[in-house]
Amino acid sequence: MNAIPIFRSIRDPIGSAARWAVVSVPAHLSARGLAVPVWAALCLPLAALLPLASLWASLILAPVFALAAGLRLAALVGLILPKPKEPPPLANADLPTVTVLVPLFREASIFPDLATALARLDYPPHLLEVIILLEACDTATIAAARAHAPAGWRIIVVPPGKPQTKPRACNVGLALASGDLVVVFDGEDRPEPAQARLAAAALAADPRLAVVQARLGCDHAGPGAPIVTRLWAIEYQALFGAILPLLSRLGLPFLLGGTSNWFRAEALRVAGGWDAHNVTEDADLGVRLARLGWRSAVIDSTTWEEAPLSVNVWLRQRARWFKGFAVTTIVHGRTPRKTVRELGAPGFIALLAQLPVSLLCTAAHPLGVGLALGGDLSGPLAALLLLGYAAAVALHAAAAPGARWVALLLPFYWLMHWAALLLALSDLVRDPAHWRKTDHGAAVRAQAA
Repeated sequence: MNAIPIFRSIRDPIGSAARWAVVSVPAHLSARGLAVPVWAALCLPLAALLPLASLWASLILAPVFALAAGLRLAALVGLILPKPKEPPPLANADLPTVTVLVPLFREASIFPDLATALARLDYPPHLLEVIILLEACDTATIAAARAHAPAGWRIIVVPPGKPQTKPRACNVGLALASGDLVVVFDGEDRPEPAQARLAAAALAADPRLAVVQARLGCDHAGPGAPIVTRLWAIEYQALFGAILPLLSRLGLPFLLGGTSNWFRAEALRVAGGWDAHNVTEDADLGVRLARLGWRSAVIDSTTWEEAPLSVNVWLRQRARWFKGFAVTTIVHGRTPRKTVRELGAPGFIALLAQLPVSLLCTAAHPLGVGLALGGDLSGPLAALLLLGYAAAVALHAAAAPGARWVALLLPFYWLMHWAALLLALSDLVRDPAHWRKTDHGAAVRAQAA
């Protein structure tokens, strides 16, 4: 794959970076120009009517359910295996330079917490470049940044342009970054202090690694938190604490989280950065890096995030994720033979389990509920459904031992996933690149240690 080169004008570096940001990914691997609304218009009624399909017609879903159950059972086994050894830490003289990208939109109130969180990183300050990326229309956050950002931080106002998305802003930051490594943090993130050194050591130890992903977790999901917040938290514990470590251990590609992914800048630029037209730019980038032959891995460090506090906020966030997963599936499914050849059969199957299989399982969840309520649990499809549900509940309970009873609510939570999927597909019909913004600052969070 040939990346579109970065052209930086001496007279207008930010403007030229913004122009590159929307075309950084080659057209055949980007969502720009993709007839997504047509695909969505076809998929929406299928997702809505799938629960009403007759049992014999639904048997086509059996391999889907089997793959989903197999991934969760394997992740469950992975929890009891000893953790892989971490590479030795680097001496200060061997540490690479790091650029921290923080894209913000309508988040004027977060600067004190953000400054505290980044100041806690155990990394030489002279090797750390912080770039705050702001949208030109967001005058409140621009004013707050200029008034309260610590000395030495670079404040970049991204010129107006379409689509106005987080990946477009990140690409502007990438074009201006000087670090050997690049990491993305959201405004509410609280990374553990050792995370930067762990990432640097892991990337230095394996030249095939393009990126290492830190765990994402919730620091306000204890007793008394809303149920939707606690379900979101245990979902993250299962994903980042079990599924991604398993895929990393096996050397298989996985979907990156939207934050706390530490990139080798060289690999990121070869891949073209993020696709400005995909609202789950992280998931798409993980696939593109794998197609280029790069590996992804996880590190044993957590970044604490802010979880949704209400069903409405959760629904908007999850609909954006599902929309991006659907777009990513379509983009990389346009040339299936080439995708299989570049990923290899195991890598292709791993990504099938994380993208289309995940979406189909979400669409079919009401079918499982109907089978359970109807009492017809004798067929092979019902057996696979029960296996999948049992594996998923067991995995979440094992990954979140402090909130095991919450895992029993997962079947109800998955009905919310189905509603979010329908909203996502309807969004795709109207505007594939529309970014449903998740507002932050509402949660009462634990004080940083």
